[in-house]
Amino acid sequence: MRTVSHILLAVAAFSLSGVLAADYDVSSSAPGYRIDGRVSHTKSGLQIPLSLNSRRGSKGKDLYGKTIEDLVVDVDFETAERLHVKIYDKDEKQYLVPNDRTGLERPKTKRPAKKTNYEFKYTSRPFGFQVIRKADKEVIFDTTDYPLVFEDQYLELTTAVPDDANIYGVGETTAPFKRDNIQNVTTIFARDAGTPFYENIYGSHPYYNEIRNGKAHGALLLNAHGMDVFFAEGRITYKVIGGVLEYYFFVPKDGKPNAVLEAYTDLVGKPFMPALWMLGWHHCRYGFRNMEHVHWTIDGYKEANIPLETIWIDIDYMDRMKDFTFDEINFPQEEMIALSKQMHANNQRMITMVDPALSTNDSYAPYERGHELDVFMKNPDGSEFVGQVWPGYTVFPDWWHPNVTEFWDYEIIEWMKLLDLDGLWIDMNEPASFCLGSCGSGKANIAPPLEPWSLPQEEQDRIHAEQTAALEAMGTGVPGDTRNLLYPKYAINNGGGTLNLSEKTAAMTSLHYGGVPHYDLHNVYGHAECSITRDSLLKYKPDERPFILSRSSFVGSGHYVGHWTGDNHSTWAKLKSSISEIFNMQMFGITYSGADVCGFFDNATEPLCTRWMEIGAMYPFARNHNTKVASDQDPFIWESTAEASRNALAVRYALLPYYYTLYEEAHRVGHGVWRPLIFEYPEVESFLVNDEQVLVGTDILLSPVVYENATTVDAQFPEGVWYDWYTYEPLVSTNPDEKVTIDAPLTHLPVHIRGGGILPLKTPEMLVVDTYASPYTLLIALDQDGEAEGRLYIDDLHSIKQPKTSDIKFSYKRGVLTAKGKFGYKNAEKLGSIKIIGAEKELTTASYKGKKFDLTSEDGAIVLDGAEIDLGSGPFVVKFH
Repeated sequence: MRTVSHILLAVAAFSLSGVLAADYDVSSSAPGYRIDGRVSHTKSGLQIPLSLNSRRGSKGKDLYGKTIEDLVVDVDFETAERLHVKIYDKDEKQYLVPNDRTGLERPKTKRPAKKTNYEFKYTSRPFGFQVIRKADKEVIFDTTDYPLVFEDQYLELTTAVPDDANIYGVGETTAPFKRDNIQNVTTIFARDAGTPFYENIYGSHPYYNEIRNGKAHGALLLNAHGMDVFFAEGRITYKVIGGVLEYYFFVPKDGKPNAVLEAYTDLVGKPFMPALWMLGWHHCRYGFRNMEHVHWTIDGYKEANIPLETIWIDIDYMDRMKDFTFDEINFPQEEMIALSKQMHANNQRMITMVDPALSTNDSYAPYERGHELDVFMKNPDGSEFVGQVWPGYTVFPDWWHPNVTEFWDYEIIEWMKLLDLDGLWIDMNEPASFCLGSCGSGKANIAPPLEPWSLPQEEQDRIHAEQTAALEAMGTGVPGDTRNLLYPKYAINNGGGTLNLSEKTAAMTSLHYGGVPHYDLHNVYGHAECSITRDSLLKYKPDERPFILSRSSFVGSGHYVGHWTGDNHSTWAKLKSSISEIFNMQMFGITYSGADVCGFFDNATEPLCTRWMEIGAMYPFARNHNTKVASDQDPFIWESTAEASRNALAVRYALLPYYYTLYEEAHRVGHGVWRPLIFEYPEVESFLVNDEQVLVGTDILLSPVVYENATTVDAQFPEGVWYDWYTYEPLVSTNPDEKVTIDAPLTHLPVHIRGGGILPLKTPEMLVVDTYASPYTLLIALDQDGEAEGRLYIDDLHSIKQPKTSDIKFSYKRGVLTAKGKFGYKNAEKLGSIKIIGAEKELTTASYKGKKFDLTSEDGAIVLDGAEIDLGSGPFVVKFH
């Protein structure tokens, strides 16, 4: 849920920083560094001492901050595929990403890896380094031709890349999946913004995956400060306003993009494993008027026979938008409790929003409790930092304060208990603030304008000028720190170059525990809330997999939470870009991710919402959501949308065992649930720019309509045979570069099954629990050699600990279906039927444990019904004749 942002004299304020436009150039005047002393071996690699190349004069020094003359480079050969290169100040005064769950807990390396897939080389004067992939001697990261700049508020490092580099990642931003490498800047600085194209928004992920000559590698700059990442022809340049240059490089032996993700998530944490119910369909509305409106929506789904697993309630339910309260007129407490009971009685779920910003009203108990524990962020003078969010003037929990877990545990657990909620939605956690600086200081019980951006521009300008003066009066730095935190000399391209750092968020001079400025922790604020909130939910129900959806994220957030791509728009361009945004999140290790289906802002049209419901039904996280000022877009209000929703959700719910198995793979290995074609087929160059089709795992290909008025899709197919989901009609691809025109009438989502895959399926029902109660079906889609293989993971679908699980590997070859693996889970539904598509021979009978079955032909498939095979009893074989 979001506001329309207000810039408020930002350009004038921004000019104080000395930079108004993105500077693509490298700092060629910088002297760089040289090795000064002995390169020593450490227990896990090398340590290299550096000094500034020239200590005489000032040319090239203090470009945007104070030059740090003595540096150290630690090189750790951590694993065969992971290299750690950390360039930091010798005195270790620069602020690093916290080495714990509020940042990223680094692995402890006791010895260097043997037989690495990479080489590390360096030059002495000037110092530079290369990372070389051993398999093909490709130099995948090379700083040797560019200056290294290391100042207290400005770091710069450049690597050479091919002129036509295929770069994916670096965000969060709304942009095509393959990044423009001619001239493009991606700013990383968590920002409350309604998904403008090419600008920084909610999350901070300085990580990319490059595919070069069909082989992939990855690079992460682990730094939580604001930065610009410039993609220019032949190079990538990082310009960072603080911290250190801590890089991780990922070089898998086979060079597969998915193997890069495995290595990346080995470091940052594997994605969390969702409970099965989380894979159902969700619905939310910012702008539910009252409980009657909520029930109207729930009833509308039921009457239209559209699945609904979870209802979400935005801040509408709150008393004056304060967390942990009720609007007793429109959302009375007893009716909210009754709704939760009703949903659970129907085997459905309920989720509410909780924002981090808390009202300072002295009658508000959560504020009083937090104030007593002293857990809120501070101003440089020690008073509480008071911004403005939905409740009015607000304070912000300091996730690094030693008392904050006691405070947050109490608030979260009591709220969860009261409503018996199934999960939480944490929003506004960049953190967002509607004013500049500590605008609410001394105004505890005063109500500011609810939506300050709606005031006359002249009044907005006056208020902003007053807030600017008050913020600057507190100083541009903090005690004991000489840095200019409000207006660093190098200004990142925040908001496309229109915003200084403190706009729409906590002031950079506000303080966290230990006197750490927000400037140094801004990009991990939301991430810290994610890990702490997850811990609170685990204390509430230690055995249940927690559900948390967060707007802001950082490196490793997917280990704790899911993410939606924020406040998008009901436009065809945003429908199309949602695919790229979800691809990015999958690559960042946040597999449970999706976009607001049908769009958040603006009014969705029937054709747009219909097409969006089709592909949105297949999102890893699937939810319809829009804002209060937009028209209704519930999928049942238009007949074509309702029909498309029923069709597409029937596909999703049939595929729930396949999705659940993919999520287990993501949790264990790190692969995405959604995958771009290029990540599975990196040798096919024409797939490099295809961000309109989606692979779900390896065996399902989605080809959605993403253009207005289109009734066909020009789709690409990897080499082999692909079967239409609905008709089983085969399509044989011999040239993946060629596009095939597929019919896609308004209510139809083209879905194809890869020949060679075996899919575990269920009979789709309105609810996840009812769907899963049906027997399993195995759909065997034969490749051109008449073979196929697949996998099914089974557990109890919701618990953290799983003492007994099943991990079944299926293979079909020469008429024999074999099931091997682990069969530990004993309560699984039976395998009821087996379907084979693409068989060249006419099969008429099958045998299993001496029992003979007659086969039937049904809709292009050969079908064995009534198998009743116990999936908990161990390996089995079914022979077809």
